[in-house]
Amino acid sequence: MAVPNFPIDEAYLIGSWLESFFWGLYTLLFAMSMHTIYKKRKEGINKFTTFCLVLLYMLATGHMSLGLTRLIQGFIIYRDTIDPITYFSSVWIRVNMAKDYLYIATMFTGDVVVVWRLYVVWGKNMWYAILPFLMCVSEFVVGYGAVSQWLLPHPDGPEMVRWGTAMYVISMATNVLVTGVIAARIWYVSMRTKRVMGVDSDGRYNRVIILLIESGALISATKLTEFVLYNIAPGDGVGGLNAMYIIYEIVPQMTGIVPTMIIYAVNHGYTRRDDYYTDHGATLAFATGTRTEPTGHTNASLSAVAFAPSDLDVSSKNAAAEKGRTEKLSLKLSSSSSLGVEQV
Repeated sequence: MAVPNFPIDEAYLIGSWLESFFWGLYTLLFAMSMHTIYKKRKEGINKFTTFCLVLLYMLATGHMSLGLTRLIQGFIIYRDTIDPITYFSSVWIRVNMAKDYLYIATMFTGDVVVVWRLYVVWGKNMWYAILPFLMCVSEFVVGYGAVSQWLLPHPDGPEMVRWGTAMYVISMATNVLVTGVIAARIWYVSMRTKRVMGVDSDGRYNRVIILLIESGALISATKLTEFVLYNIAPGDGVGGLNAMYIIYEIVPQMTGIVPTMIIYAVNHGYTRRDDYYTDHGATLAFATGTRTEPTGHTNASLSAVAFAPSDLDVSSKNAAAEKGRTEKLSLKLSSSSSLGVEQV
């Protein structure tokens, strides 16, 4: 079956338009998230996550700006010198290489944020994050290696394709693997808390799991679509199906939107159950090393939590027993399985 023809200049034009649309949404979401972080600064902020959010926005903005530059050059400045199809298929042009470098840096940063979530939910145990982080580094190296081939006196086209393919595969594998492990870890700890304490949570962990899985699935689906179109696209970019450049243009925006959306949702309590704000029949208790206190609505870490009816009348003996069970679970979870929901 013949591959349909989709000109590269048309693909870049549509892709850049979509990128500007998503950049507008991203800018609004980023501003709201930064405002929330600023309001919570006295309670303490996660400097690493905040830095990555700012970096992702800067990289996405730079990518969109270079995309606009390419459109102006291809359709206006050089239109009497070189036709648009030839210009956009000349991927070795320096402005396009700079754009590719920003694209790879965005993918790397986005995957590092996912690995950071893994590091947090495993109690900040670096051993669980070493392999995924090395996969991120490998993705960065092969990506920059592929683009930098154009700086050599005699670029090797097939070698660039192999390096580019490796970059996409590593990035997809990292995203799927880490997101799955994070969701499984949060589910395990929430079920363990329910089993040991004999009480149920307020559904917040379930909402967090769903949010992480859906966001990971969105990024994975985007990367998978781009990878499939990458393998279909012609090598010279002149004829054939060049639809991959549409996805290529919006990936930096999607990579930044997803983690920013997660931070905004968690900080605003959207991961809680729908009746959390109206149901006052439950009390959230955080266990400490010496005592257990009801804290109500809080931004503290949810490692070792208990949910119980606030009007429950228990005997002093049962209260003491429950206190001992809570403290025991707290000591075990706080050392090895602190979820740090606000840090993901």
